[in-house]
Amino acid sequence: MNLLDSLKENNSVVLQQEANNWEEAIKVCMKPLLERNSIEEKYIENIIKRTKELGPFYILAPGLAMPHERPEMGVNKNSFSLVTLKNPVLFPDGQEVDILIGLAAENDEVHAGEAIPQIVMLFDDEDIFSKIREAREPQDIYKLIEEKA
Repeated sequence: MNLLDSLKENNSVVLQQEANNWEEAIKVCMKPLLERNSIEEKYIENIIKRTKELGPFYILAPGLAMPHERPEMGVNKNSFSLVTLKNPVLFPDGQEVDILIGLAAENDEVHAGEAIPQIVMLFDDEDIFSKIREAREPQDIYKLIEEKA
């Protein structure tokens, strides 16, 4: 699963969105994947439920979250979304997030072997955070990812 290809195929880069709380942020993040039938509605519900139980284990860095769940919780197809929020939202552990990368992985190999390494590579330098926050068009995000590849 390639991050850039998935974002383009699913038309799943959505920038400068509004969310009043972390639950809304999860829904906004996962909406493009739901619309493309990459995930089922229950996948979103399970992410929210698990977050309430365990906390936001998917926060990867200050301001960055990668919400996801187990494949059997409603994944139909491997895919990514990338969403920025106009204003950060507070997650249950007190961290603020304004960049979300939605992940739907059909199995653990895709999750650990393909998805995570691509995200780590993209966010390996501090400048990328501000560049993503400044992006106004999906093409801005595509270009940033291409430059990191």
